Amino acid sequence: PPSPFAFSLAQHQGAQDVRVQVAAEVRGNLGDTVELPCHLLPSAPEIRVSQVTWLRLDAPEGKQNVAIFHPQYGRSFPSPKPGKERLSFVNTAPSAGAGQGTELEVRDATLSLRGLTVEDEGNYTCEFATFPKGTSRGVTWLRVIAQPQNHAEKQEVTFNLDPVPVARCVSAGGRPPARVSWLSPLDGEAKETQGSGPLPGTVTVTSRYTVTPLSEADGVKVICKVEHESFQEPKLLPVTLSVRYPPQVTISGYDDNWYIGRTEATLNCNVRSKPEPTGYDWSTTSGVFPASAVAQGPKLIVHSVDRLFNTTFICTVTNAVGTGQAEQVVLVRETPNTAGAGATGGIIGGIIAAIIATAVAATGILICRQQRKEQRLQGAEEEEELEGPPSYKPPTPKAKLEEPEMPSQLFTLGASEHNPLKTPYFDAGVSCAEQEMPRYHELPTLEERSGPLIRGATSLGSPIMVPPGPPAVERVSLDLEDEEEEEDYLDKINPIYDALSYSSPSESYQGKGFVMSRAMYV
Repeated sequence: PPSPFAFSLAQHQGAQDVRVQVAAEVRGNLGDTVELPCHLLPSAPEIRVSQVTWLRLDAPEGKQNVAIFHPQYGRSFPSPKPGKERLSFVNTAPSAGAGQGTELEVRDATLSLRGLTVEDEGNYTCEFATFPKGTSRGVTWLRVIAQPQNHAEKQEVTFNLDPVPVARCVSAGGRPPARVSWLSPLDGEAKETQGSGPLPGTVTVTSRYTVTPLSEADGVKVICKVEHESFQEPKLLPVTLSVRYPPQVTISGYDDNWYIGRTEATLNCNVRSKPEPTGYDWSTTSGVFPASAVAQGPKLIVHSVDRLFNTTFICTVTNAVGTGQAEQVVLVRETPNTAGAGATGGIIGGIIAAIIATAVAATGILICRQQRKEQRLQGAEEEEELEGPPSYKPPTPKAKLEEPEMPSQLFTLGASEHNPLKTPYFDAGVSCAEQEMPRYHELPTLEERSGPLIRGATSLGSPIMVPPGPPAVERVSLDLEDEEEEEDYLDKINPIYDALSYSSPSESYQGKGFVMSRAMYV
């Protein structure tokens, strides 16, 4: 909608600096009170208001002076319509007469109109006569609206193959006319008509929703949607359709296993209808009704099956609209039909097998996921171990005291001969049991030195007898083989042990003995 206020600038007799402030459009509800605002701007003291006049230029009778206010002569309402009974100036008391209007009151010429009617709709001009600026005016469009009254209802219809109205929606007494539409899941259409409303100038809109009245349309909910400018939001009116139709019949209970002698078999007559059924009738196409069959409304109870049941049964249902029926062919067997039972058992077994297979598959999936999780954790631990220092310690090599080969000759300690003791050699490839224990040789005492010297002895002491060892060549070959095996073993364990390898003792100790002083035992 337009802005509530618009400015009309008067350009008459040089009055460019004087303007009349009015509303471009004013809407009022039918029968209510509405105000038409009008102000003179600016309120300069040198501008004097001679008279204020409200005019209607598009009245059916022609131009009308609706209301006049004079500072000296007061207010007046010369036109019979709307008339002084329904008009008044908002900022002047009703008792204000000649000479009682102030300058401030005159500059506010807002007009009040009570009991709004359709004939009051039109253009109203507010005109100020001022001195020395002349005349200034502004125009307001007064719109009269009426809020409609709405209701929707179903139209009960009977089953038919031709489209008929099944619902009606009425929006009565609206101004302007309301807009009516339908929201429906059915494939229908709306047909609209308009007529005079309860008050002059109002309109009543009637919309009928048309559809083919089949049984499927019964109970379907449709919505009538009414829109009007007096509503803040559309009005939604739900309607549940009602279609009357004859009975729709089906028969159940036959399991293809009726055999001679079977007891307590039953046929059921299932009905869908509106209104409710008023009667059920069971019959056969052969015209012969078995004596052991008892009809109880929608049920046919069979106490004992015989050959007379080898026929077609008919269930006929009646209601207020019409009649419907259904047929069921019955085949009587000599013996029970075990195929059906087997099929039923197979179905049950299949269901159980499917449940078991599902459970097994779920268990397998869970186990696989758990194994994958453990493998990932184990792999992560191995990566951490590889990144850090070795977490294991190789076995400590067993000590092997290699006994040097001693030649079959005597050695004596003299001042000119010194052989330092060698560090014992440990062979990791030979067990302690296989290693020979070292042989200790004592130095002679002073008393023992008095004996004769043997070849090679010195004056420092008696000669030392050393038993002969194995041949030197054979011993050297064995030592070399042991040394190679030892180096291969250490290389396989860890390259860090290369630095711990000792030189072969075969060369250092070949032809020498091992001497220990008695001072070791002190």
